[in-house]
Amino acid sequence: MKTGYPSIDKTHLQGIPEEKLHPNILPASMFATFMKINGEHLDEVAIEADGKEHTKLDFREDVIKFAGWLLKLGVGSGDKMMVVTPNSYEGVVAVFGANAIGVQVVIVKPITETEMDAFFEDLNIHRPKVIVFYDSSAEWVNSKVFCNSQFVKAFLVIKPQDPYTDEYYGFKNVMEHFNDLPEDTMSEIEKHSISKEDEPMIYLKTSGSASKPKTLPFSNRAIFAALIYAANSTGTDTRDESVKKVLCQASCYHGYGFMPLFVNIMGGNKVVLAGAAPEDIAKYYELKPSYIYGSPLTLRQFMDLTPKDADISSLVAFFCAGAALHEKDYDEGIRYFREHGSQAEIRNNYGVSEGLCIGTYSDHIEHIPGTSGKFYIGPEWLIVDEEGKEVKYGEVGEAIVAAESLCQGYFGDEELTRECFIQRDDKTFFKTGDSLILREDGYVSFIGRDKRFFIGVGVFEKVNCATVEEAISKLDGVERNAVVVTSDEAGAKAFIVLEPGCEQSEDAIREGLKKFLQDYQMPREIVFVDELPMMESGKVNYKKLETM
Repeated sequence: MKTGYPSIDKTHLQGIPEEKLHPNILPASMFATFMKINGEHLDEVAIEADGKEHTKLDFREDVIKFAGWLLKLGVGSGDKMMVVTPNSYEGVVAVFGANAIGVQVVIVKPITETEMDAFFEDLNIHRPKVIVFYDSSAEWVNSKVFCNSQFVKAFLVIKPQDPYTDEYYGFKNVMEHFNDLPEDTMSEIEKHSISKEDEPMIYLKTSGSASKPKTLPFSNRAIFAALIYAANSTGTDTRDESVKKVLCQASCYHGYGFMPLFVNIMGGNKVVLAGAAPEDIAKYYELKPSYIYGSPLTLRQFMDLTPKDADISSLVAFFCAGAALHEKDYDEGIRYFREHGSQAEIRNNYGVSEGLCIGTYSDHIEHIPGTSGKFYIGPEWLIVDEEGKEVKYGEVGEAIVAAESLCQGYFGDEELTRECFIQRDDKTFFKTGDSLILREDGYVSFIGRDKRFFIGVGVFEKVNCATVEEAISKLDGVERNAVVVTSDEAGAKAFIVLEPGCEQSEDAIREGLKKFLQDYQMPREIVFVDELPMMESGKVNYKKLETM
């Protein structure tokens, strides 16, 4: 007899074999995984960047050379290396090369003068022996006080704008300068192809949606688990002819950028590294990708910036992760693709930065309006109420998840780690803070952040800001909108961007909302704005809106 509770009935898991629900996870290094999967296909293209293709053999040799350079420099297992890079071939090689010999890698975004304080904070916390800079001059690096650091042993400047010196080697010069590899390079790589299960190997950042960005440590085991979850869930073969080129545009220092980039490289797909600036997005069609990993914001920019006569027939799927994609935007995107000769599907996904491949997938399954696909196979999800009790199928609750691909907490913040990573049934669960609905057929609906509720005046019922956003998005003339809780938490404030040339009054908006909302659900304030503040992830910057 059915109880209605997912953990008991497991209706949403029917048909999935046990070996996929509980896969065997080995802590293999990224390079060892890459070679295991791609060892017999080294002539294939692995990465395309800056208009140049790099075969898997090129990549293999460059990774080994970079690892050898680190060993000659005296950097090895347990040491740290900081990589300051956007999506670049050289940056990927550096990460794989360090990981191959057990060097922990801290990936941070390219820095500007206004972000130096945050960079110095990371530098002093992690104390790396090597720092890798991308597209910086030797003079710029030399002008910074971190050059006199007691713990930094060497700087590597990739593609510098000025001549190389003995202290600053360009990437190619490093390869040439250390052409004779240490004899123990391969033995070191083999030794560290399996890491300690509790050893953090990659340090990434959250998007900083709640407060300032948090550092997330991931082990090789977690990264390998993400690869297994992705393979078991999507069912896409690494040499599937439809996956001719996977375009990754989110920066790899965040989990949502690292996952599609590195998992696809390890898994054998052809990856193109692209920027996320508007001028980059406007040229995506020229790269002829079959898959694009982006966000709702990327999808909007892709449609707005791609030339009207562009041929996008190569596109098979556009992956929309991060914020939930409104059905209105989904329908518009599909319509746009069809008008431009593409049969591409939009795959609307949900995910959390604190894990790799922890969220939903929508590959090869039907799109159902109002949903974001199904949970990745492997992680264990529970939807619970405020008291931590599981809710039934179709009911709203907070999502908590246990998985091998979770990070190891928030680096340097034990209090927040204890608050968000809880013990339950002898497992570690991460409290996502997100409200979801799980259906019996396995489809998931993202409702919103738990903290984005307000109490309806006079009824003492919670109202989710996402409910108000959805209603506003249905109104004619509304291009985008975002809703936040007022400072007294007793109402909501709606920010609305109107379509070009459209004029709407606050009274007209309220009159239209009567079709979808009860009086107590109505926003207390309505503000018309030219645009919404956005974060790099493509999510609305609600924190900034709360101050407006």
